[in-house]
Amino acid sequence: MVKSNRGVSLIKSLVCIVIIGIGFIAIMQLSAFSINSMDRATEKNKLNYLSEMVMEDMIGDPENAAKYGSFNETCTYSTTGGSNLYDKMKDKWRNKLKEKNHIRINNKDKKLPCDTTDTKKTFIKSGTNTTGRVNFLTGKGKRKKYLGVVVK
Repeated sequence: MVKSNRGVSLIKSLVCIVIIGIGFIAIMQLSAFSINSMDRATEKNKLNYLSEMVMEDMIGDPENAAKYGSFNETCTYSTTGGSNLYDKMKDKWRNKLKEKNHIRINNKDKKLPCDTTDTKKTFIKSGTNTTGRVNFLTGKGKRKKYLGVVVK
């Protein structure tokens, strides 16, 4: 009678190991999902900051609002220089978009990931009320940030 119990305890141990293994797999998947969610949230915060900065610069210079409409940048860009306020503001935007130190996590600088399909554009519609709009497409064009305001 004692000999038949030895096999049962071995099977119970194997079943227990399988159940614990499934639990660990679920925890690892949950960790990966939460890390990806934090990265997306960080990227959205950066896009919010950058789009609001662009709009504030446009609102701060309403006489030249139409000149801000030609901003169209992808991952490969460089500052163009210029003596006008709107050229300096566009260069500031370019520098902020490629800057590394927007957010610092664990002593590592995070910068916006960029793909060839990612774009940052501004649009100005002049008329009775001059309106400005920012379109940021990131994450291979899947994540979108739109912001529009009345400039003057």
